[in-house]
Amino acid sequence: MTSAPEEHISRSDIARLAGVGRAAVSNWERRHPDFPRPVMIGGDEFFDTQAVITWLDGRTIPKNALGEREAPGLTYGARFRERRQARQERPPTPSPAVNLPSRELEERLWAAFDGLRGNLAPERFYLLGLTLLYARARDEEGWASVERGQTDPSRWAVQALHTMADSALAPIWRELAVGKRGDLALAELARAVDQWVLKLSPAEIFRIFLGRLADAQGKKGGEFYTPPSVTRVLVDLMAPEAPLDVYDPACGAGELLAATISRVRERNAAAPSEVEGNTLSSESLALARMNLDLHGVDARLDSHAVDALCAPSPARRFRYVISNPPFNMRNWCRDDPDSHLWRYGPPPRHNANFAWLQRVIDQLQPEGRAAVVMPNGAAFSENPRERTIRAGLVEDGCIEGLVSLPPNLFHNTAIGVTIWLLRHPLRHPREIIVIDATNLGRMTTRTQRVLSSEDLHILTEIIEGWRQGRGITGHDILATIVQPDEIRRQNYNLNPRRYIVQSGGSPIVGRQSVTALRQELDHLHTAALAADAQVTDLLGRLRW
Repeated sequence: MTSAPEEHISRSDIARLAGVGRAAVSNWERRHPDFPRPVMIGGDEFFDTQAVITWLDGRTIPKNALGEREAPGLTYGARFRERRQARQERPPTPSPAVNLPSRELEERLWAAFDGLRGNLAPERFYLLGLTLLYARARDEEGWASVERGQTDPSRWAVQALHTMADSALAPIWRELAVGKRGDLALAELARAVDQWVLKLSPAEIFRIFLGRLADAQGKKGGEFYTPPSVTRVLVDLMAPEAPLDVYDPACGAGELLAATISRVRERNAAAPSEVEGNTLSSESLALARMNLDLHGVDARLDSHAVDALCAPSPARRFRYVISNPPFNMRNWCRDDPDSHLWRYGPPPRHNANFAWLQRVIDQLQPEGRAAVVMPNGAAFSENPRERTIRAGLVEDGCIEGLVSLPPNLFHNTAIGVTIWLLRHPLRHPREIIVIDATNLGRMTTRTQRVLSSEDLHILTEIIEGWRQGRGITGHDILATIVQPDEIRRQNYNLNPRRYIVQSGGSPIVGRQSVTALRQELDHLHTAALAADAQVTDLLGRLRW
């Protein structure tokens, strides 16, 4: 998040120094026309500090909101000045590692923090760290009392977790050892989190911690965390513009929503925004609320389990929908899906992929656009229901494009994925752009791949050029444009590789031609289709 100059202040800082919640600041903005208007600095909204203080001088603190040492009649402005002065008088903390490269600094801080885990399970430890980080970022006055020696750090941590932790995360700190040993561990964790906050922005630290939590949770971690390079390519290919009205039906920890609003703010500093999301668990809801708050995003978030897909779509429609829903989710509907609820046919009960895709399309405004991550198999599955839905999406003009990404982009799984670029039904078929980006990216560890800035630029350039009518000149090896007749001939198989092989020629890659590689992939693809058909037959016998 952008650092404001001293004469400006963020909503979060207004809330902390005035001793109110962020919701109160938002209410002041909405209900009082004379509340200072924000200005954009580096893509984030800030307020003139002196104007805020002057406005707060006119508001007396209710008696039931006064602190122990605050006298009746005190204004929010006076409290603001006192807390601001206390923060400015804090002695600076030495930062011997501040000049380290960011990656080296991150690893050094993480090694120190991870050494405090003790017997606590990694998953619970990182959740505790995330919650303490949020508390530290949101309670600067309380932490200032720790640094002045007025409050024990373990006592601060317990109080902060009690008052700031979501109910889904609050019990975690109780899993530490009881007594002095537990107090010492909590104090050390709080001080370790403080070292992070002194070096990096809370929003950036939160992202790092989420990545570690995803590692600790294994495959479950993929349900709430989208890696940064995948997040970036999703947002860039969707290309949201102001005014922003965005929704994520499976928003995980909120990283896609945060990235979407950040992109719009970078291009339009005064852009109005409406941000909504749904999580699939109370734990994810807690993480998303903290994450978006640290990014300065006021979002409406809710939590509904996946079986909500079986109900009719909500009436609300959005200009943009972006999502990375759980892949291949079984038993998403208790009974066989009701055919009347699905525009293009009921998805199979054993796989929710096409339930997500149809729900996303249902929630788009007429000029809306969506970007959704799907496993590669969704593009060419031979399941009869899924193929029927795919045909409906093609014939109704719902699919703008498909982009196959390389494997190993996600934590704890090598599965390849495809980005589906969707739009509101046009009621007639249109050409579809397909991109094979499976050779892009670089391995940063033995199991992890990331897309570089150059990779992202190439993919964005292809999609933008096509949308603006410039075609795909210069990118024939990666992309092609497919007409509806060709898709029909391929029985609605939307695997990008199938079309690019036929139109892109056979450039040489190392010692093997692309043709040879494609032949091998076609063989594997045929085997996958046969296996898929066999599974479908077996599930049919079980009445799935």
